[in-house]
Amino acid sequence: MSDGASTISAESSESSQDAMTSARVVKVAVVGTGLAGLASAYYLATARNSGVQYKVHLFDENSNIGFDSSSVTATDLDGISRRIDVPMRSFAGGYYRRIISLYKSLGLEFHDAKFSYSFSEMEEESGDAKTYFLYGGRAGAFRQGGRPSRQASLRWMWDLVAVAFWYIYFTIIAAFSTPKGGVSFENEITPPQARHQKRFGSEEAQKKYGTLNTDDESSVEDDNREIESLQEFFRRWHIPAWFMHRFVVMLFSAMSTCNSETILNAPAADVIDYKRKSFGKPHYVLSHNSRSAVAALTAPLPKENIHLGVAVKAMLSEGTSWTIRTVEDDYHHFSHVILATAPSRIAELHRPLLPVFRHVKANSVRVVVHTDDRVLNFLESNDIRDLNLLKTSTGTEATHVLFPGIYQTTSPAPINGDCGEDYGGRIAKDKVVSESVFERVLRTNGLVNAVDKMRRRQGRHNVWVAGSWMWDGLVLLEGCVASAEAVCEGIRQKSEDLRVPLPKGIV
Repeated sequence: MSDGASTISAESSESSQDAMTSARVVKVAVVGTGLAGLASAYYLATARNSGVQYKVHLFDENSNIGFDSSSVTATDLDGISRRIDVPMRSFAGGYYRRIISLYKSLGLEFHDAKFSYSFSEMEEESGDAKTYFLYGGRAGAFRQGGRPSRQASLRWMWDLVAVAFWYIYFTIIAAFSTPKGGVSFENEITPPQARHQKRFGSEEAQKKYGTLNTDDESSVEDDNREIESLQEFFRRWHIPAWFMHRFVVMLFSAMSTCNSETILNAPAADVIDYKRKSFGKPHYVLSHNSRSAVAALTAPLPKENIHLGVAVKAMLSEGTSWTIRTVEDDYHHFSHVILATAPSRIAELHRPLLPVFRHVKANSVRVVVHTDDRVLNFLESNDIRDLNLLKTSTGTEATHVLFPGIYQTTSPAPINGDCGEDYGGRIAKDKVVSESVFERVLRTNGLVNAVDKMRRRQGRHNVWVAGSWMWDGLVLLEGCVASAEAVCEGIRQKSEDLRVPLPKGIV
């Protein structure tokens, strides 16, 4: 591992190496190499403390780093080879402040994508689709879709005014209202040690309340939070159902890759927080795709500490340390374990967390990169935008026009007939570049309460959990970095200050 310190002289370099030599080594295992796992490993590997050196090992059952494992290379109509992130990795200014800060610190380049949108709806009886709204991008023009006749022009104008009115109203409501059951919009996931120190830190407080063992199960309160759903919030503010379903639900269903019912029942605070922070802000994409982020985040780690194609079977405690057991080998003496993988896998690896994750739900999301333009046949050629959203009976299909002749369709649905190999005749099998299936954790009341409980359990037995869903907000990449920051802060507090040992006999 590099000593990670910038030096201006041989003397400062030697003193830095001397400090690292005398540092107490803390080994940390990170299971999962998505953004949460990579950010956790990076923050610890680059942590600066003269008394502690963190040696981080990454484990993933895939042969490639998870954050970029499904990305592909395709050739556009101009014969240019393009690297394509799968799924799409965009991030909005204002809301994704942690990701933007991290990418800037890594020296990564990103640019304003200036996405434009089309909104269409599938008619269940006929199987046809109708475009009802077009948006020209941030600060761009918007209008109703279709070509109205003279007789329909008045209705067309009225619909446009109605959309504008309710959009302005919704924006104002989002700016000044607070949905019930929300928490601090800053989503700072305070490690348990920091909270406990505030209450029990002083000598007077210790005399009054006693000292607190953060590994004591009896110290946890499991009260569930009452959540106001998005549907309840819209009813409270008398926002019409047609606007909610055709615009708000459709956008967030596509963004969160889940069905409409999940968005309607999701915490209103999630949607309002996103709307408030991202309003008027650009949407960014990495200029050199996710590979650049993977390279920068793994640079501080020795190659021998990155274990790919290694499936973790179990975690075993050995006194005051953990052993990671894989199919082929055992890796010993880890002081801490960070679980940055799917909730179902976390519950399998660390059984004390099984009750917490019992009610956490997830669905499978299909992403297809292809070259078949028939997927957009429901649109007139002049109505095709960067992102083309199609409202179906269950959710939202989103087709991103990546480059000339290259498309990425998320949650594809056929216009007519069953969804077979060619998606109802819309995506030919021989035009598919790649097809990936992802597990998406759903932001439900069960997940909200599970996250609340996990906050109180973080660091118990030196086991930590990170992921896009491990925070108070939409299940997006920002949650990966937010939870990684909190986990690393908690590990550093334990390792550098509290040094709480792992209880014996915990399996």
